[in-house]
Amino acid sequence: MVRLLALLVLVGSPAFAGSKGDWFASLYTGEGVELRNDERVFTLFAIFNAMGFDQGPVTRKDPIPRVVYHPVRQQVRGRVIGGDPEVRKAADAFFDAHPTSIRRYLSYVVAGDQPPFTAGAKAKELQELKGLEQLLGKAWTGWKLEELMASVQVEYRKVLKSYLAGTDFPLARTRALLKVPESQESLIVVNLLDAQDQVRGVSGEAGEAFLIVGPSDKPNLEGVIREYARLTLEPIIARQVTKWAGGVAVLKEAQLAGATEQTLQDYATATICTAVALRALEAPDATWEATAARGYYGIKDISKLFDEGKPLDALVLDAMQKIETRRPAKK
Repeated sequence: MVRLLALLVLVGSPAFAGSKGDWFASLYTGEGVELRNDERVFTLFAIFNAMGFDQGPVTRKDPIPRVVYHPVRQQVRGRVIGGDPEVRKAADAFFDAHPTSIRRYLSYVVAGDQPPFTAGAKAKELQELKGLEQLLGKAWTGWKLEELMASVQVEYRKVLKSYLAGTDFPLARTRALLKVPESQESLIVVNLLDAQDQVRGVSGEAGEAFLIVGPSDKPNLEGVIREYARLTLEPIIARQVTKWAGGVAVLKEAQLAGATEQTLQDYATATICTAVALRALEAPDATWEATAARGYYGIKDISKLFDEGKPLDALVLDAMQKIETRRPAKK
């Protein structure tokens, strides 16, 4: 009964209305989290792949790198790279005129229409990408993406089903830790055209959380929860990180230990959000220790800060202090 009520609420919600394409491509967890594929994300990443997006595991470096792609991504790349060159020409012109992040592009497309892409995002802060919907429409028709997407639905549905069982519990715990209202809707969107183990979180126009997951050997719940936490915490960290006097020195040490982030804000965000994810997933001690050893210091102590009931701005400052004090002493 709970599941049925959650489904009925979602069907009538702005998020559902804005995201529906092939209704039967959607599944729902017991708590009503929507699991779906998405024509807008598929089209955007088909364009990215045609234009040179080649991130993925490298299994050979010389004489030229060999990047491993999911079979669906390999199939799509084979079609679009050799497809209508006018689409690539239009994409080149648009990307040259709008050099911004992939996450920004995703924010725009999930707020816009499904095919035939008659309207883009309405939010004022996304209008820098106005016109992207026209490029999406050109790719959708010029590369016959509806037919191509239909041909890979079995693979997409297989991945969607893998997220059915394990998502609700850690997501509910994360909401509780961050004090996110239960009314906030969440959608997990599978994107097999992205890099291995990649998860990208963006907010929809109605405030819903779109968690866009790439291929992975098993459901990437840590990545999902980490990105969900980032949507709440990143703006707060951006405000507070300038107050972290010792942060630059910590970042340099963390990079030597294995942290991959290049900016202090990204590093602080990754560390704090990872602490939330491992706490929500009830990770074993070995996972906490291995993560700290890679330069994400103090994460277990940071996770306990969420029990203190402080406002998130104060909590973030405390978390930065934990990162600094828990890093290994210099020899």
